[in-house]
Amino acid sequence: MSRTRSSLALLVGSVCALGLGVTAALAADLGLPVKAPPAPPAPPSNWSAFIETNVDFGQVNPQGQAVYKEGDYNVVAGANLALYNNKSGFINNWSIGGLGIVDFAANSTLGPDDSFWANSNPTQGGSGLYYILAADTSVTFAQNWTLTETFYHLAGINANGATTGAGNPIGAVQPANCTWLHFAPGAQFGCLDLPAWYWNELKLSLHDGAITHWPISFNPYITWYAELYPSGLTGELGTTTSAACFSCNSESYDFIIGMTPTLGLMPYLHIPVTLTAPTWVTVGPSSFWEGNSGSGPGSACVINAPNCSSGNIGVFTSGLTATWALTSIPVQYGHWHIKAGFQWYDIVNKALQADNEVTYGSSFGLQQNIVTGFLGLGVGF
Repeated sequence: MSRTRSSLALLVGSVCALGLGVTAALAADLGLPVKAPPAPPAPPSNWSAFIETNVDFGQVNPQGQAVYKEGDYNVVAGANLALYNNKSGFINNWSIGGLGIVDFAANSTLGPDDSFWANSNPTQGGSGLYYILAADTSVTFAQNWTLTETFYHLAGINANGATTGAGNPIGAVQPANCTWLHFAPGAQFGCLDLPAWYWNELKLSLHDGAITHWPISFNPYITWYAELYPSGLTGELGTTTSAACFSCNSESYDFIIGMTPTLGLMPYLHIPVTLTAPTWVTVGPSSFWEGNSGSGPGSACVINAPNCSSGNIGVFTSGLTATWALTSIPVQYGHWHIKAGFQWYDIVNKALQADNEVTYGSSFGLQQNIVTGFLGLGVGF
């Protein structure tokens, strides 16, 4: 009986195999589609990149130094390469990346006449612009912590070379190597290059959303900001100008303590909008805001006592940004978004207030509150 069952099973198996083979061959002969097994998914790329263009209605740097009063245009682009990934280990990710920012305020219709960085009149200020280059490395550990070190370089150029400017304190006709002029009321700095600055930021951040699972994640962080070199260029700004602010010590440091509360609206309003509220305060030694020994606006404390540093706090700021993901665009063309928002700056330190009066012009006065706005369009890959 067992031999009969074995023979029967073998016969049935042979018939099934033969039938499947004949069916596949017959389908191929008749031109019918043959269902193939699905291809394995492509491994995720270790590369990511983005590019974004922005219009700023006023601009203040993270340290509270006002740069543009009216506004400017800029383009930001960056790339990141993941070198190591391990979700189960203590070290979860290690990556390197880079960033570039180019600002076109000089020739934009928004560019102010008394911008410290560029003059909107091409017959006097030329087609000046500035750029920032950055390189970073980042390590994510214990699932939710990230340590990032970023090195920055900022410099400016002017395409038109020598110019003639009435009212320039150095003289009406500038030498052939004159590449930049500043005509802010009450602050004539003559002919000089925009300084080159270098600084480093070491940032420790916590991604608390994966821990709390609350609708809002706060994403706290602390950044150690360190000036590396003075500008090294001649001119009335001197050689001790800081990238943080005109009055800041060019070989010193401060800390940026902040958080970025984040709320996605998709689960509640079914719209692909993410709200963030960037909030931070800068703290450090009081001498950081009066360390400039040059003869430019940064040496405000040397000029008169009311413009000296007023303590250990530089600026407090908070704002709101809405980012709308353009999900109607197919992902093969990238992940597109638009954003808009505002940022309010409470300029706490008196030395910073004096610097901003120079940047914006004497009519601005010693203002403690500054509000800026922005619009942006970007894509990530």
